[in-house]
Amino acid sequence: MDNALEEAEHWLKLNEGAAKENKCSLKKKQVSEKNWARPSSGMLKCNVHSSWINGQCHFGGAWILRDESGKPVYHARDAFLPVMNRISAELSCILWTIKSMWDLRVRRMELWSECGAAIGVLSNPQKWPLFRSASDQILQSLSGFNSVCFKLSSSKANYIARDIARSVTKEGRFNSYLALGGPAWLQNKIEEESRVLF
Repeated sequence: MDNALEEAEHWLKLNEGAAKENKCSLKKKQVSEKNWARPSSGMLKCNVHSSWINGQCHFGGAWILRDESGKPVYHARDAFLPVMNRISAELSCILWTIKSMWDLRVRRMELWSECGAAIGVLSNPQKWPLFRSASDQILQSLSGFNSVCFKLSSSKANYIARDIARSVTKEGRFNSYLALGGPAWLQNKIEEESRVLF
């Protein structure tokens, strides 16, 4: 038993060093934003959401990437195979989002989610052993990025991504897509949020 504990401590120390070598930062914002707010200077802001119902149903995932003025750069939606809980769904959606950002050559971003548990898994994986595999995949996928910050969003500030994701579970829209700009059917809401910024 003592040998296992020593090996576990050694493994944690090795992984701490690897995380420090990574240029990406993991930040959990203590107080979530109430309304959509612009990202830090030089960053893009990506709101992400998974619409999960139960472990037997497909779930929807969506993200929307916006610049400092609130203008949508890209957005995407996908349907995913069932997973055991909401946290697993959000982590799957975050991994998909990070891979999408890599493919789109986005290297600096803030990733905002309203799932506090998923942000907790990424901020402190040792406290969430059930999600170790998912957190390892996400953290490994960050190599090569200049800066990625994970932040906690309020549901009000994340409603654009939530509405897109819910189109899978509520309307049965299982076709996945990636598009420039924002969705036309939410354009008025996006413009309202952008006007509040100035």
